[in-house]
Amino acid sequence: MKQTIKVISFFLLVFFFSLYFSKYNNDYYENEKLLTEEAIQKFEKDVKAGKKIIASNYLPKEKDYNNKVSKLGIKTSGFIEKSFDKGLQLIMNYLNSTQKD
Repeated sequence: MKQTIKVISFFLLVFFFSLYFSKYNNDYYENEKLLTEEAIQKFEKDVKAGKKIIASNYLPKEKDYNNKVSKLGIKTSGFIEKSFDKGLQLIMNYLNSTQKD
């Protein structure tokens, strides 16, 4: 029994640290924020022409990846989150009621 708990806690710890440190590895998304050569040339032309500069005109348009599957995934994760929260609340209320003796 103790061996099983040790193995499960080890895997949870490894999973936690892998998620924690992966948030710092976002080089892919940082490159998305850079201006392209075309955008830089367009910006320089607009500055020389004295036009009003709006930053969103020079950044690449973001793609919308929402579809039925992704919306279903978001709804499913929301349902799981609410169910897990209610289950934890029930467990905690039960544990609190047993300690009041």
